[in-house]
Amino acid sequence: MPYLGVAKIASVVMGIMIVIGLAVIGVTIAKRLSGAGEDTVAVAPAGPALTPAPGAPGVLDIPIPARSRVVAVEAEGRRLVVRLVLSGGGTAILLLDADTGDRLGLLTLVQEGR
Repeated sequence: MPYLGVAKIASVVMGIMIVIGLAVIGVTIAKRLSGAGEDTVAVAPAGPALTPAPGAPGVLDIPIPARSRVVAVEAEGRRLVVRLVLSGGGTAILLLDADTGDRLGLLTLVQEGR
């Protein structure tokens, strides 16, 4: 039984590691439940207004159909695809030029047979 001493030491070390691991898990759960350690978002101080790059559209008012709301905006190449939900429950897709902000088209999706 020469290896019995090594087995006892290994058992004690593993037991200590289990206890430490459980303590770490317990502390982590307690912190998350109490809200401690939550990341806060730093807000940059207000500074001068950003100016658009030369040739960029800057600030534009782009009209959308009355009482509609924007549900998604995606960039497709040099176009912006704006998905709208219309007041009557329908869907429309507004196509914009990403460089100039020009309105390229408005596609209103309707069910067949209407």
